[in-house]
Amino acid sequence: MTSHNSCTSGGMRAGAIAFILFGSLVLAGCSGGAPADPGPSSSAAESMSPSATPTPTPTPSAVYKPADASGPAQSVPVPVLPEVAKTETKEGAEAFTKYWFSVLSYAYETGDTEALSQFSRPECTFCQGLVDDIEAAWAEDKWISGGQIEIPVATAKPSTEGSTQVVLQVLQKEVVIHNQDGSPYQEKTAATNVGSVAMVKFSDAGWVVSDLGLIR
Repeated sequence: MTSHNSCTSGGMRAGAIAFILFGSLVLAGCSGGAPADPGPSSSAAESMSPSATPTPTPTPSAVYKPADASGPAQSVPVPVLPEVAKTETKEGAEAFTKYWFSVLSYAYETGDTEALSQFSRPECTFCQGLVDDIEAAWAEDKWISGGQIEIPVATAKPSTEGSTQVVLQVLQKEVVIHNQDGSPYQEKTAATNVGSVAMVKFSDAGWVVSDLGLIR
């Protein structure tokens, strides 16, 4: 990838944790008490109309709760690949790359890097550095608060060797790694607003990120 300055593995690892760089919420419904004993039957009781069927109480949906010093995030929404991101088009490349960053954001919040690895080629050293650093940040009962990513702009154009270059603006909230007791593991990483270039390729399995770097 020659259109940007790629990070070396040594320099990248220091900053990858900030890109430049759950317990489940169980909601139990209340069970109703047993019906009261109607007592001895009487003509009045026999003439009463049957009671109305109670309206079922809707089961509350799990509510998203961002991570903080008290614990990891809960019920983080799982990113969904848009239909357009499954097409070999300019719009598909842009939508897929935005989706990839939503998967990266999800990994920060949950420690789950499976999808991030799935949509990244092994030769993408920056991608692998992100996977390794996120997994390290979540090891030994640590967790991350912050780190959520937004992509306001993504512009794709054809590149060489069948790849598509996608230029993006990447906004990321500050990152804090917490120890098991909630204390900071290290000094927090400030929020960032940077330019990035992703190289994506389309195959029978769909789009995948083959290279990633920052615009210097």
